[in-house]
Amino acid sequence: MMLLLLACSSSPDSALTDSACGAEEESWSLTWSSWGQGFFRTYCDACHAADTPQRFGAPEDLTFDTLEQVRQWDSRIRVRTLEQGDMPLGGGVHEDDLLLLEAFLDCAL
Repeated sequence: MMLLLLACSSSPDSALTDSACGAEEESWSLTWSSWGQGFFRTYCDACHAADTPQRFGAPEDLTFDTLEQVRQWDSRIRVRTLEQGDMPLGGGVHEDDLLLLEAFLDCAL
């Protein structure tokens, strides 16, 4: 079992630091380039990328290609993904990724 110790910093690109597991320590940052971009590509791009051919009903202006776009839709992402749990369509987000998403939204935005 891995225990994540997360702390926020004032810099949006070095938002979270210090992940530790027992005697093993691993230091990393939870940023757009190290985590956020991959999360949104994996779970959201099928409907919310600007160049996706079939948006499955997602509004044209609701895209998550950049950190700025995620910032713009932060509150809606929280409601649909973390509170209601109805996004992404079909679910499938691992619980650990949901915890990291919440931390990312809290700290990196």
